[in-house]
Amino acid sequence: MDLPEQPPDELRRRPWLRRTPRPIRQTLVIDRTPTIQIGIFADAIYLTRRQGRGWVSYPISAEDLAAALGKLPTSSGLLPPNTLGTGTVNGQRYYVLLIPPRPAALRITGRTRPHTIQTPPLVWAGCGHDYRIFALATLDWPQRQTPLYHAPFPNTYEPGSICWGSTDPRGVGAPETMLSALDLYLEGSFFNNHIAQQRSQSKPRNVMVLYRTLNAATPYPLDDLVPAGHDLAWLLSGEAWRGRGVQ
Repeated sequence: MDLPEQPPDELRRRPWLRRTPRPIRQTLVIDRTPTIQIGIFADAIYLTRRQGRGWVSYPISAEDLAAALGKLPTSSGLLPPNTLGTGTVNGQRYYVLLIPPRPAALRITGRTRPHTIQTPPLVWAGCGHDYRIFALATLDWPQRQTPLYHAPFPNTYEPGSICWGSTDPRGVGAPETMLSALDLYLEGSFFNNHIAQQRSQSKPRNVMVLYRTLNAATPYPLDDLVPAGHDLAWLLSGEAWRGRGVQ
């Protein structure tokens, strides 16, 4: 039986009264057809469900939606040591890792052999192909309010993002993958004078000049690090990637 014609305002408010229910228009590219879609409006929540070859829509309460979503597993599982935090932003998982001081054989453009230094404590974070690197001016376990400092390397931008050049970074699938990407950044790519400024208190024009006084056994001078203007909580909350497309 055909349903009586409804005024346009009524159909907008009660879409399930349409003769031929239609799914909510998708705004994300996905590789398979969903069986259920949820539309959240200012005054109502609608669930659109596949029924046979068509769709049927009906309203649901916010409490029912919260109860259904609350049944989804959200545990991160067992995380490797030194994982400071993990979360989801823009639909992708991100991880924030603490990297204790370690030797790094830095390859510098124009030099035939790498120059090995001991890094300061590093915070290495990634979401998608978007990695961030910062340094810490303390050897203690960091807290949420612990300030972040610019990593003392060239080729890093103000928000901690990286200029990879021709190097192909790997996407973030797990902390283990991220550690491989860190090795690629520190020892598998070449550093040059690009963005080498303001990464050292004593050598503000080029941080690589400081490397001449360092070696694998020399602790990095933590008082030489330059503040980045953020604390660890900013990174743990995903703010580094929020509001922008993750690569």
